[in-house]
Amino acid sequence: MFQTTKYKIILAVYVFLILSIPLGAYMASQQQNVSSKASDKKVTKQATNSANLSALDALKNLSQKVATSSSLDSDSGLTKIEESTSSSAISFGPTLNLKLILEGRPPNNQTAKVFVGIAEGSPVNSPKYLLSFTIDLPASGLFSGLSMAGLTTGTGYSAYIKGPAQIATSSAFTLNPSATDLNSGQALTLLSGDLNDDNSINSADFAIAKGLYGTTTTSNNWNDNVDLNKDGIINSADLAYIIKNLGTTGQSGVWQSTPTGGLSQGGPEASRSGGYWLWMPDL
Repeated sequence: MFQTTKYKIILAVYVFLILSIPLGAYMASQQQNVSSKASDKKVTKQATNSANLSALDALKNLSQKVATSSSLDSDSGLTKIEESTSSSAISFGPTLNLKLILEGRPPNNQTAKVFVGIAEGSPVNSPKYLLSFTIDLPASGLFSGLSMAGLTTGTGYSAYIKGPAQIATSSAFTLNPSATDLNSGQALTLLSGDLNDDNSINSADFAIAKGLYGTTTTSNNWNDNVDLNKDGIINSADLAYIIKNLGTTGQSGVWQSTPTGGLSQGGPEASRSGGYWLWMPDL
């Protein structure tokens, strides 16, 4: 019996060993596959991270190049955007800049609606206007960027300018391709006292001022145009300008200045925007 039991044990061990060989091989292969997959995932993850880093590096390099380029343009005093803007500004064509002084007013109180007519050649009486504007003159008296579109550069023209209570003055100029400074950039003075707006200062204007003598801004019959020095009262100081300029007629001759409709441009200082209407004198 012992021998039989011993034999059975040996036989069982032998069978176990026979069966364990393929089982061990299978388990070893599975472990190797798992290790291989883990390694592949690690390599793939590293490759993905590497690709992401490469893309970030490329983007960073591009940003640095753009920043460097912008810095170089800034050092030269002009960025790409500024170059584009400058080109757009030039494309609007020739413009006229002017500076005016309305006689009697304080230096920083030149605000008024002012007529500007453009005719070809030297100043004459009864000019034929090629362009006609009513501009909103700012307090400084400086108006920039009045469009001369349609006129020929290199040609001589004259500007006729009249204020609301001033006779017209004129100034000849040669039109430049871009901006032209009227009167070489010097201020033009418009003589005050034309209260009935006929481009002449005479007894009719004196009578208007005399009839409003002593009125102030609170008076029911207040007329701001008659307050030539803009001090809020019509008195001898205003009459003095009329007396000084009595008998004077403005450039382009006497007119009846009734607005009849058409084209004109107005706007604040350093602005090219505004309404449009025409003021053409009946000659």
